[in-house]
Order: sequence, then structure tokens, then C-alpha cells
Amino acid sequence: MYRTYDDGQGFVLYGGASDHGVSFSRSPALGPDGRLADPVSTSPGSRDPAAEGRCVSALGAGGSPPRPQETPGTYYWQVWRLCTGCSGSYETGPVRRIVLRSTARLAIRRPPAPYAGFPRLVALRLEGLPDGTAVTVERRAGSRWRRAGTATALGGEGEAVVTLPRGKQTLRARATVGEETVTGAPLALTVKAARRWSTGARDDGAYRGRAGSRSVRLRVARRGRELRDFKAFVAMTCPSVQPGQFTTQIGTAAIPRAKVAPDGRFVAARSTGGSTMRIRGRVAGGRIAEGRAELSVGNCVGNTAYAARRAG
Repeated sequence: MYRTYDDGQGFVLYGGASDHGVSFSRSPALGPDGRLADPVSTSPGSRDPAAEGRCVSALGAGGSPPRPQETPGTYYWQVWRLCTGCSGSYETGPVRRIVLRSTARLAIRRPPAPYAGFPRLVALRLEGLPDGTAVTVERRAGSRWRRAGTATALGGEGEAVVTLPRGKQTLRARATVGEETVTGAPLALTVKAARRWSTGARDDGAYRGRAGSRSVRLRVARRGRELRDFKAFVAMTCPSVQPGQFTTQIGTAAIPRAKVAPDGRFVAARSTGGSTMRIRGRVAGGRIAEGRAELSVGNCVGNTAYAARRAG
């Protein structure tokens, strides 16, 4: 406990641990009250149970992205406490500097053997990257790295669609977090020529299936080498006006065409009218296996597994 005000005539106001705090900012500039002028976070103090007469303050795990506690860069911090009788109403400590560095580790998981000219999904391990971080998959081209695909980190994972030329290729994942760029170890791949399809004319025809409790329709054509007229109804979760509450809407994922690789796998994406969708799966023996449909419309997002089989 300390005095925040004393008029010298017996009127005294006292403050406690909750009247202390720490501010974090990207700039050392001070405001008129002597505190950091543009804080990215202000943490109140609390009584330290381990030491009498001492208070502590720490950044919590929450907050809206980008959260300073997981964003590398240079920060400035300052302790202060309320003082109603002081100029500016606060007593302030010196401004100190701290540099946060990323501990993120990026890696590309080895995908099923890719075929030249056919899109392939590659899974990414993105340990330590904040959710929502944009990640670029790059391909080595001579002495340079060129973008081959993009992904978004979520729960330490991500996926990117890449289409590669034939031959030996080297990929890597790269992300920028705050002031720091993190690059994963290169992954060498051999991209095969497209030949010897596992699918054939026996796989052609109309397919029907389910995505959860809702229908999926599509056609396989050109001797099992093309998917056409894919349509699935996808349940999406939408944030409500009330924080922490959500509503559900049903959207339609519609992909006119998708190339089927020699091993039967396909992946295709489309953006139209404010909607973004992506589908994947594998044609095998008159069935669609490993199917998944993703759809986002505005703030609404849906991701569902599906299965289908040739009708008739």
C-alpha cells in the first residue's frame, strides 16, 4: 500500500497492487501523462504471493491478433503507478527496451509423389507460428526462390496447393512474423511425368454421396482423368454479433472442373462472388475416397469430409 494523494491536512488516498501497471509499445515516445504514448498492451499489477510488498504484472495468453507476446520485434516497456497528486496523475519508471525473437519452426511434410503439371496438396508443420500467419511455399529456380503456393497457419499446421514442373525440385516454407522472417529446411522432391493412370473408363459417370447429412454430386469423365460439375452443400460456422457466440449457415461449394492425377488424386480451388472454396479427394474403383470440401463466405467458414460413389 502507498499514498496516491496527501493534501498535508489529513486527507490521504491509498493505492494498492491494482493501481500499478506495465505498458508495452513499439515506440519509446511518451504521452502527456509521462507514460508510453501508444501502447500495444497495458497489463495491470497484482499482489505477488511470494513477496510481501511487491506486485507483479504479465501478458496473458489472450488478446486480438497480432498479439505482442507472439510477434517478434523491438518493444519498449515501462512500469507506472497511479498518483492522483502527481503531475500527469502517474508516477512512472524508466522506458526500457526488449527484443522478442521467434522460436517458430517450419517444415514441409513429404507429400505423395507429385506429378508434373498436376496440383498437389502439401502439408506444413508450423510450430510456434501464430494462428492466421501467412506462409509461402517456395520452389528453388536456379539461384532464386519463387513462390509455388500459400497457406495460413492454424494450430501449428497448414496446407498449400503447389503445381510443379517435372524433375528434381526443392521446396521450402517461409513466413514473416513481426520484424522477423522464418524459413524452414529445404525439402527435395522428384516430380514424375504424368503417365500410367490408375483410373480409366470404368470410373466415368455420375457420382452421388454425402458431406455429413448433406448431398454431394459430381461427374468423372475423360477415362477417369477429369472431375466435372462438383457440388456439395457445406455447413459453415459464422461469428455472431455477440462475442463468443456463433451461428450456422449452409453454403454451396461448386467446382466446374478438376484434373485427376495418374494416382487418382485431385485438388482444385475457386473464388467467386465473395466465396472461396477448395476440394480434394481420390478416384478409385468407382468411388471418391479421402474427400474434403472447404468453403468460406465472408466471415463464415466450413470444412467437411465427404464420400461418393458412382450412381448406377
